[in-house]
Amino acid sequence: MVSCVGSGQESGRITDILKLNAEIVLGTVQNAKEALNWLSYTYLYIRMVQNPKHYGLSSDALKRDQLLEGRRADLVHSTATILDKNNLVVYDRKSGYFQVTDLGRISSYYYINQGTIATYNEHLKRTMSDVELCRLFSLSAEFKYVTVIQVEKKWNL
Repeated sequence: MVSCVGSGQESGRITDILKLNAEIVLGTVQNAKEALNWLSYTYLYIRMVQNPKHYGLSSDALKRDQLLEGRRADLVHSTATILDKNNLVVYDRKSGYFQVTDLGRISSYYYINQGTIATYNEHLKRTMSDVELCRLFSLSAEFKYVTVIQVEKKWNL
């Protein structure tokens, strides 16, 4: 698993997970080799080339691997593993092929991030009441920046 150093990287990493899932759902990326190529066209790759230290690479990483293929392969594998773990894709590690899942399609179509899907996978039960479902949905990462106004706090909504 590739570690991300710095707060900007983690949010960028989550964004790249969503983008890779979307590319897999669209059918433009069908395997790890295509994902490796796709990653070379992303802004993340440009940033890694311009500032390798910020992304945990040594200063001579570009001298050893000018196209950062090793690092991109690590990113593709770790991202595909996260997508597979959250049932967004089926990732065959031996062949490198991806298979789209219904949950992956939903995540892609409705911009639901993998953290939210992980929360749903962990807590969603068939016997949940409406109140419990609302509480679970309120844990969605997409609601992170929704503010509550003072009147709503008084009503205890």
